[in-house]
Amino acid sequence: MANTEVRPGLITRLAGKIGLDPFELACLIALTGLAMAPLIALASKGRDLSGADGLFATDQMQYLWWIRDSSNHVLIGNPWDLAPGARRFFHPGFFISGLVYRYLGLSIGLSYLIWKPVAIGVTFVGCLLYVRRLVTGRGPRHTALALALFTVVPAVAIVAWTGWGGNPRTYTFGFISGEIWSAHYLWGYLFTAIAVFMIPLVLLALERWRENRRSSILVGSAIGVLLITWLQPWQGAEIAAIVVAVELIRALPRLGGRRPSWLMIFVIGVAALIPAVYYSWLARADPGWKLAGEVNRAGAQTLWAWPWWAIVASLIPLALPAAFAYRLKAPSWQEVAVRVWPFAIIAVYLAPTGTFPYHAWQGLMLPLAILAVIGVRSLPIKTPVWLVAIAVLLMTIPGTAHKIQVFFNSVHSAADPYWVFPGEIDALNALEHDPRPGGVLGPSYSSLLVPARTGRETYVGPFSWTPDWSKRATTANDLFEGRLTGAAAREFVIKSHARWLFADCRLKDVRALDRSLAPLLARPPERFGCATLYELRYRPDMARAAGAPDS
Repeated sequence: MANTEVRPGLITRLAGKIGLDPFELACLIALTGLAMAPLIALASKGRDLSGADGLFATDQMQYLWWIRDSSNHVLIGNPWDLAPGARRFFHPGFFISGLVYRYLGLSIGLSYLIWKPVAIGVTFVGCLLYVRRLVTGRGPRHTALALALFTVVPAVAIVAWTGWGGNPRTYTFGFISGEIWSAHYLWGYLFTAIAVFMIPLVLLALERWRENRRSSILVGSAIGVLLITWLQPWQGAEIAAIVVAVELIRALPRLGGRRPSWLMIFVIGVAALIPAVYYSWLARADPGWKLAGEVNRAGAQTLWAWPWWAIVASLIPLALPAAFAYRLKAPSWQEVAVRVWPFAIIAVYLAPTGTFPYHAWQGLMLPLAILAVIGVRSLPIKTPVWLVAIAVLLMTIPGTAHKIQVFFNSVHSAADPYWVFPGEIDALNALEHDPRPGGVLGPSYSSLLVPARTGRETYVGPFSWTPDWSKRATTANDLFEGRLTGAAAREFVIKSHARWLFADCRLKDVRALDRSLAPLLARPPERFGCATLYELRYRPDMARAAGAPDS
């Protein structure tokens, strides 16, 4: 009798070796490619990278400083105010990167990028395992996984490409879509990705503990919640809320009347509370964190408006089919948890405490995608495969294309530094290797580079950490771009308490700056190709404002 067994294809065999099917492997490859795309695009120019590979390079410049400061002092201070200040912030992820930078010799940028494969892995595995747990059937699982990983709400592309409402409305929809797009966290926000997609892993572990009561699982889950909250307090509050809600809901008589696990509630609640209390203390005890809390509160910036109709328009393509899932019974712990998750997000978003509530929406695509697939399958009509494929393409491709376009526009606008040019590197190295105390005054653009590259404080930096940021940034830019000159320029420079001024390579003509600063200079300007360093005559207030590099 002939052997009729059909051997699986090469791709199927390769996928099987790592526990995936071909579609899941394709999703992992696509996610990895999407995560690496900005970095590859930037590196293809052949220039030295600053370490930023996201839509907002300012944030990554802040993270690189946190790595450097943590490597030297464990606790992190604020270098963006050019004023004395204590170090009070500890971050486990940046501390580990700091150890890698300090003892393994990797650059600061690479010591942060080592988290990229970790973030990709946690994102993919968290989504995959949660989808497998809650969605039955090969096709539905594939659909839910693709939606969870790659959905970018199509409303943002429609608004941007039609010009409806102009730039403010495009910004609003871009803001909303960016917060809930799973792959966005892999563009520079690696610890966000890790924290967000640890949630499904912890929820799965807690469900197992509910079944077998192994203490090691509960301890591991508590450590996971502690880490989630330390990395992303919003998500820590959400997972704590999910656990409490699931336990209480399942205790209702009509849902089984199961006795709540007060031990689980206590352990997970304490694990989430410890970092939350620490961050609350930081916001009160540390001037930098207090400032960040004020400028990042809901609606603090003019464009930070999330009207209800914009949220609805963004979410309705998945929220509407997801609503049908709530008609079904939820007999298991996890089936209740996935239904509670979106409401926990809304509760944290609306909570009167905390700062920057928009981060509460991060991670929404996973439960919403799962519920949408379950909801559609619960309908009495059969959905054709071709229609599902079109829906998935519409939910992923236009929005992703728009986000890639936004990234390239961000790079081309040159508002933030994605590269460091040779002259700038030489000037920054000179600042780093000079042992004398003092801080740096530069334009808002290149000031972002200074702390992580030199270990020195600057007069202006990210708006979250710079006092009176708008006035400081405007005045500094006016000085370096020739709009502030003469005696007024010198008065501003003296009041900044800076010892050095750093003119980056974007500034094509610094002759006006040379003339204005001449009476204050300790020596002639030092040219490093396209960059220039100005050293001012020493005054005691310079050393009081900032010490030597990394001091």
